[in-house]
Amino acid sequence: MNKLNHILALSAFCLFACSATKTKPVECEQMICTQEFRMVQVKFKDTAGNPVTVKDFSAINKRTNQSTVQNNEPSTVNNQGLYTVASDADVKTLSESGDVITVTATHPTTNKKVSAEFVVNGGKCACHISKVSGPTEIVL
Repeated sequence: MNKLNHILALSAFCLFACSATKTKPVECEQMICTQEFRMVQVKFKDTAGNPVTVKDFSAINKRTNQSTVQNNEPSTVNNQGLYTVASDADVKTLSESGDVITVTATHPTTNKKVSAEFVVNGGKCACHISKVSGPTEIVL
């Protein structure tokens, strides 16, 4: 009987020890989110104000060292020089306090490289991303 008590006590200890180490999932309050899809974008222009289709565009989250660029569409007449820095596709990977995203690009003819920093927030419980800071246009 004494052995049985020891086994039961040891089993109970192991059971509680294991359950205490589990991490709780993030619990978000009930949220009502809109169906819109938000993006933070930047437009590249030359010194004359004309849109520039850059090469080697990248947008890297400094905290995670991951790219936030999913798919920048090829330029058309209406969106020439316009690039997406982050979108709602990144909302869960961005922090609530905001992450610094470094954007770099190269001018297609002069090979001049430029960079700028954006701060964009999101979070596990956020519906959408939000631009905290960063330029709307970058002149090459």
